[in-house]
Amino acid sequence: MYQEYIRRLYTVNLALREGEKLLLLTDDEKPYLVDLMEEFYEVALDITPHVEKVIYPSLKGHGKEPPAEVWEKTFSKKAVEVLKEKGLLDRVLNKEPYSEDEVIDILLSYSQGTPDVVVAFAHYSTTHTFYRKVLTNHFGTRYASMPLFEPQMFLGPMNVDWDYVAKLSTDLAEILSEAEWAEVVAEGTKIEFSLSGRKAIADTGLFHQKGQYGNLPAGEAFIAPLETSAFGSLTVFYGPDRPLERPITLRFRNGQVEEIEGIEPYRDFLEDVFKQYEGARFIAEFGVGTNPGARRPDNVLEAEKILGTIHIAIGDNHSFGGVNKVPFHTDYVVFEPYVVVGGKGWHTKLLEKGLLRV
Repeated sequence: MYQEYIRRLYTVNLALREGEKLLLLTDDEKPYLVDLMEEFYEVALDITPHVEKVIYPSLKGHGKEPPAEVWEKTFSKKAVEVLKEKGLLDRVLNKEPYSEDEVIDILLSYSQGTPDVVVAFAHYSTTHTFYRKVLTNHFGTRYASMPLFEPQMFLGPMNVDWDYVAKLSTDLAEILSEAEWAEVVAEGTKIEFSLSGRKAIADTGLFHQKGQYGNLPAGEAFIAPLETSAFGSLTVFYGPDRPLERPITLRFRNGQVEEIEGIEPYRDFLEDVFKQYEGARFIAEFGVGTNPGARRPDNVLEAEKILGTIHIAIGDNHSFGGVNKVPFHTDYVVFEPYVVVGGKGWHTKLLEKGLLRV
């Protein structure tokens, strides 16, 4: 049913070539993802014979490391055995303290036939994981992450001029990289934070060079703010995949959520997460949407790409320039914001009621 769109994803977004090794990943959270795996697999075989797939049990949370079976398929059984022998695998999977250099050395030494391209359309995100980080940074894998993906996205945010999205995302990433601070004002939201010393990333949707990665649908420029720098309030109207019954407001102080206001079931979920992972309270990401085909506000994969929106995340950011390592990462989209960024001796209005001003 979606073969034409999947082929375009392979050829346009990923530049998949004959002879390259492709690994397809999804979880069993949604039955349609399991069905979609077969279409992804069949279309891929028309391009390259080196295609492998893994459907793994749902991890029930964004930002958690994929299970051991994925690591084995990716790096080799021997590499995983060595990690287990040294007591490192469980630490990696649980995001407990470990030496990244030691793990990387083991993977580089024992890995065999790592994929040139990974397409991860698991319901729960693998974008902000050490697994993705080591693949793109040390093995040169091109990595498309598609959490919360739904097939109708092929008709909207995947059906755009990717050269336009890439240029706009790159231009905005340059501005964010130069900025030392940002201020966001919108309905119920007024928050400021530091960007000093951090480098932004353009999520262009075009992953043609070694080590490039991002979401599909793509379309944003994003950066890791300094984790202890956020002050102010962020009002949330949508959870990751549904509108909230009533909005809640996150109060930030010294970079972390100090208080949650509002009566809503999602508040209980967040408070449980904070009890389990104290590091989940910290600001993790600031992003600006750049995809003119994105429309849906109730699916954060698409919503955070809507042109003229911004999003702020809490939790893990160690994989894209931050220092916070925690098995949780969730974005909250802000609609029609006013955004100002600046540095020493300069400032610029980035967005005015959701309209780009640069």
